[in-house]
Amino acid sequence: MVIKSRIRKGSFQDALRLMRISKIIRDSEGVTNAVVVMATEKAKFAIQDAGLMLPEIKEAAGNDLVMVVQAKSEEVANQTLDDVENLISAGGSTELKSESSDNLNVEIKAINIGLEIFRDALVDQGVKVKHVNWKVPAKGDMKLINLLKKMY
Repeated sequence: MVIKSRIRKGSFQDALRLMRISKIIRDSEGVTNAVVVMATEKAKFAIQDAGLMLPEIKEAAGNDLVMVVQAKSEEVANQTLDDVENLISAGGSTELKSESSDNLNVEIKAINIGLEIFRDALVDQGVKVKHVNWKVPAKGDMKLINLLKKMY
């Protein structure tokens, strides 16, 4: 078995779309496991837990796209990673369209609430983003803050 990965720095992608791509790739001939995710700490933990962790993945940042494949041969792993790149670059594929609505083929417009790093990653990819600088509306009132914490 061979484990190979590729990382796209600062390439934010929708998590639902990445789950669909992961499923398509895992079903490919010669592939025993595959994961396509943003490199959040939770995702890295899941990659580690699946036995797919490589040193370069540990160094990836939360707005980096991680593609990791476990395959029967290096040739299959490399081809599968090429296929993942093509699916991501296409913005939508025939295979993806058959499993989902046409939402993958429409222009993305987003509202980002909170962390500016997410807005920046989307803007870098040409997505129209409206940023809202939102904060918990408690204004330091600890009683209200504790009540709000119970809601999430």
